[in-house]
Amino acid sequence: MDLHKQTQHQQTQHKQTQCKQSQCKQTQHKQTAELTQLLDHPDLWRAKHLSSPGEESQGLATGYAELDTHLPGNGWPNAGLVEFLLSSAGIGELRLLVPTLKALSQYENRWIAWVNPPFIPYAPALASIGIDVSKILLIHPTRNSKSGISGISGISKAQQDKRWQDTMWSLERAAKSGSCSAVLAWVDEKRLGLRETQRLQNAAKQGQTLTCLMRPDTAAQQASMAELRIQLHCANQPGTVSLDILKRRGGWPVSDLLLPIAETTGTQHRNVREIHEQLTLWRAEMPEQSDPEVNSTKQPLSKPILELPQDSQHPTLH
Repeated sequence: MDLHKQTQHQQTQHKQTQCKQSQCKQTQHKQTAELTQLLDHPDLWRAKHLSSPGEESQGLATGYAELDTHLPGNGWPNAGLVEFLLSSAGIGELRLLVPTLKALSQYENRWIAWVNPPFIPYAPALASIGIDVSKILLIHPTRNSKSGISGISGISKAQQDKRWQDTMWSLERAAKSGSCSAVLAWVDEKRLGLRETQRLQNAAKQGQTLTCLMRPDTAAQQASMAELRIQLHCANQPGTVSLDILKRRGGWPVSDLLLPIAETTGTQHRNVREIHEQLTLWRAEMPEQSDPEVNSTKQPLSKPILELPQDSQHPTLH
């Protein structure tokens, strides 16, 4: 009798153990399914992925396949602040942006704004590489009316403060308005801080605008809210530019990318004769001005190059 009871007890325990194991497996399967569903959520980023799921095609193609592979969304952010850190102006930062600016000017009915550029963009050169110059908008806040240039030498502290306020107001408004597909800006580096970059990042998000800030390479040591920071270097090989990605969303820094900017943009350096011929043709096409200072051959670039038509259908800035 005791042996029979003992056998029944063992059988009961065995059934209970099997039941617990079955329940445990079901719970594990359920937890695994829930975890898989959580990991596949589009708003969750995993460290092994540069871009979150569904984000692969959201960027603006740079025109450089190697660079695209290192950027979130496989390209420039179509709504965000990008900083280009330069040892000097003109080392390839604009040619790096040429493929994107060309595409934006051809496929979007929005302005490409240049805020406070250090040089007047050369319209024939932009047109020759496929950029629609009718969509270029030049913004020069508080220009020096006497010299016609955007320098700050010889002006008072109050004028410099006014210029800074106007520049940042114009830049933030252009990025936030939604009327610009891209904004390129050059500002007073001494006054630019973390708070300003945060405002520009928010404005770019709100306006769905690629906002590019040109800064000196010394700014690499300063904090910034830009979601992408790229430092450019002069490369030893002609027609190329070397760059480091100092900051990118969802990834580690990348160093020593060498990009063939001349080959990609078709902007190989021309000889002096070709440059003079093109400049002569441009001067001949310039409309007559009553101002003798503007017509002076000593100051061929004192006149704005880009003339925007009165009946332009592009949206205005608000």
